[in-house]
Amino acid sequence: MDTSVVYADLNLARTQGLSQASHSSLHTDACQCPHWRQLVLELSCAWLILLVLSLTGLSVSVGFLVQKPPTEKCSVAAQENRTEPKGGSAMLKCPRDWHSYREKCLFISQTSGPWSEGLTDCSVKEATLLFIEDEEELKFIRDFLKSKEHQFFIGLHYVSAEKMWKWINGSALNPDL
Repeated sequence: MDTSVVYADLNLARTQGLSQASHSSLHTDACQCPHWRQLVLELSCAWLILLVLSLTGLSVSVGFLVQKPPTEKCSVAAQENRTEPKGGSAMLKCPRDWHSYREKCLFISQTSGPWSEGLTDCSVKEATLLFIEDEEELKFIRDFLKSKEHQFFIGLHYVSAEKMWKWINGSALNPDL
């Protein structure tokens, strides 16, 4: 087998000197950036810090609101509370501390708790969570509660399997409401 040998001259001292010289010139160039670039960098960092602080404050606020459960609202079926006057149509008579609206009796509870507890509380009172039937009823509820500044539960929940909002009676939410 015939193998050839290759010889090369390496000047390592010269190569290292060039590398160090070019490295130091890069380092001095990096520090000599225009003043406006440094200002933009500082402002960007300040904006990023402000954004992080805002998001942190927002998440704390949302966490506080989620932990504070609203009060529940019950609506009893009107047929259970009707009394027949002598000479006319049926008149709704609501229990004490309940408010009448159309053919419904509404109870605004002063206790707080999760939605499921509101549902149970309504069942104990032989009532259901509120089922809002039309826009007029929704307006009445909003106006009624504006003066009292209450939060409340209604009988509406999201069914993830069907990907839609349903009332506790099984009917779908009317999107026009």
